[in-house]
Amino acid sequence: MTEASSMTETGTYILEGEPTETLVVLGLHGTDYLLELTPTVTPPDFPAPRSQRNRRIRGVVHARALKLHHAQAGGRFIEPVHGRPRIVQGTVYEVDAENDRLLMDVVIPMWITVETAVTGQSAADFKQGDMLNFYVENDISFTPA
Repeated sequence: MTEASSMTETGTYILEGEPTETLVVLGLHGTDYLLELTPTVTPPDFPAPRSQRNRRIRGVVHARALKLHHAQAGGRFIEPVHGRPRIVQGTVYEVDAENDRLLMDVVIPMWITVETAVTGQSAADFKQGDMLNFYVENDISFTPA
């Protein structure tokens, strides 16, 4: 299993339109992904893209997992390709046991909170390099950098 050698929590995205109070649509470079996420800041507080031509923006994605399952194959993906993510699969890059969350490489870097009361699992149950597959709760947030 390969791991990203220099992954950080902040990813680079394409801002596909003007964000609203409840929605920001982000594209991923070199893919057909169009992710609908919930912004953590209001539209006036959203930073302007670095370039109006390619509308790049940097930020951090957070989600809450439902039950996590070890996967043996399938690679990294987000489903659906267009819309609000529901199913993700990827590799654990960092375990933050203190905050019960995982930094995962699921096509993009994404912090995954493991709700112990909901899943019966904790972030400490997993280790770097584990490939996991799981559903995420609907309200996935994006915090611009």
